[in-house]
Amino acid sequence: MNVGEPSRTALLVAGARAAHLRFDPPPHLLEDRLAEGLLGEQAEALIGMHADGAPWILVENRLFLPFRGRFGEELALRMHGDGVRQLVILGAGLDSFAFRRPASLSDLHVYEVDHPATQRWKQARLAALGIGGLRGLAFVACDFETSSVSSALGATSFRSDRPAVVSWMGVVYYLAKDTVAKALAELRDLLAPGSAVVLDYQLPLDTLPRRYREIFEQQSGFLRGVGEPQVNRYRPEEMRETVLSAGFSRVELPTREEIRRRWFDPLASPIPMSERFGMAIAWI
Repeated sequence: MNVGEPSRTALLVAGARAAHLRFDPPPHLLEDRLAEGLLGEQAEALIGMHADGAPWILVENRLFLPFRGRFGEELALRMHGDGVRQLVILGAGLDSFAFRRPASLSDLHVYEVDHPATQRWKQARLAALGIGGLRGLAFVACDFETSSVSSALGATSFRSDRPAVVSWMGVVYYLAKDTVAKALAELRDLLAPGSAVVLDYQLPLDTLPRRYREIFEQQSGFLRGVGEPQVNRYRPEEMRETVLSAGFSRVELPTREEIRRRWFDPLASPIPMSERFGMAIAWI
């Protein structure tokens, strides 16, 4: 991130979610009707970046990024049915789940954790839209480079003696692998039995189709330019070992075919499913 500015990738994610709703036919992976408003004056440019005819990697993100949100939200819904009433969103960016959640989840306490600059920008946008505080939602400022998630949550009403869902989407690949391992171990120590951490990760280039390798340098140059370089990739078996070594009891790693069959085959959109990411759910 550039000093004092909101995360550029957080803006891009919201742009892709709004673009999915605008350009793709139903059924939608995610109906994020707040994303466009949160983007403010930049909305049209950021949404248009993902329109038909844009670079294929951005069009692909028009499905993958809403899917990533859907994946975490479905877990929160499932665990709410088992009595879990806490959701922590790490690297929340412009996430809008707290405002979109179904009435059945009104008793779910949501803790959005992100860099102070991004948090300030988001709250200013909410105020500009006339959206005030929401019961059960806490904005938690945390600079992941200098502060721990445990200490940040310790200043809130979060109950570490009660189970929680932690959604950690779009963050792991911006961290060194030892930082990821330490963060998972910290979460394992923080969370009560019955909790889960859901995350996504990027697969190694040598396992991916040629088109990903060909665009790698261009994509990396852009991310370095906005101060948010991606620095790691995992094979599924390496992610499994990382999670289990952090002390979690088990991990789910759905295959690409499982993801395709459940979430992408029902879509009417012609956009192919992204092949560069994996998903994981770590259980305590």
